[in-house]
Amino acid sequence: MVDIVHCAEMPWGESLVAQRGATEGMAHKRLFEGDEDSPDNYMLVMSREPNSYFSPRHRHPWDQIRFCLEGKIPIAKGLFIDAGEIGYFPESAHYGPQEGGEDRIVLLLQFGGASGQGFIGPDRLKQARLELERAGSFERGAYTTEEDGRRVNRDAYEAVWQHVKGAPPSYVEPAYKAPIVMRPAALGWRADGLDGVERKQIGIFPHRGLTVSAIRLAAGRSIGMAPAESLRFVFVVDGSGDADGQEIRRWSVMRILPGEGCTIRADDQLELVELATGLVEARP
Repeated sequence: MVDIVHCAEMPWGESLVAQRGATEGMAHKRLFEGDEDSPDNYMLVMSREPNSYFSPRHRHPWDQIRFCLEGKIPIAKGLFIDAGEIGYFPESAHYGPQEGGEDRIVLLLQFGGASGQGFIGPDRLKQARLELERAGSFERGAYTTEEDGRRVNRDAYEAVWQHVKGAPPSYVEPAYKAPIVMRPAALGWRADGLDGVERKQIGIFPHRGLTVSAIRLAAGRSIGMAPAESLRFVFVVDGSGDADGQEIRRWSVMRILPGEGCTIRADDQLELVELATGLVEARP
């Protein structure tokens, strides 16, 4: 049966980016997580980010999707992801600094990249940060230690990665040179072939098997999500209904595992965003 969480009713938890230094006002809701030891490990969270949050220009050895639900996310000087927009941050592509913008609420998906290096989950990341704090400090995105009487700064996440993995991250040639900001509102709805069902194809990134799409169901209509080889997350932007008989409503999110499917039905007009990722582990 499809897994469902109702994000709006979940309490906010601790910040999961404390390695960036002071993150007052930052909070997360942990929605779904994968297998720490798999190259396809992932974390889906809802993030509350104040406009005071700062992160320097950096990159990751994994992929990331940010769906801005409210506010405005800064991703470089003068460049923002506005409410309703979706950003794709490819493995190894630089972005930042992140500063300013507006207070925001973000649906954030982080997952292992095509290089197969995986992704460090929040519990292991926190443990590594606490261990590293015995010898140094984290501030404004950097990890600082004293070595031979001088201060040495490293990127905070790279320091955590090396502590966990035993080697610094390896950055492959990025498939895209910069983050890609998608604007779903600029795309028109298209009939799906089923009465009362419409779709938008928002983004397709073949190298990683990643697709971003939207589905709109008229009241009383339903759609079958056939089993697929990808991992899928379906987020309810607005409306209500059910998935395999389980209630869904605004800001509910469904996880559909590889090889599984479900039927989604609308009580009133239901608008969904689907994030689907291929599996690195399954590639020949």
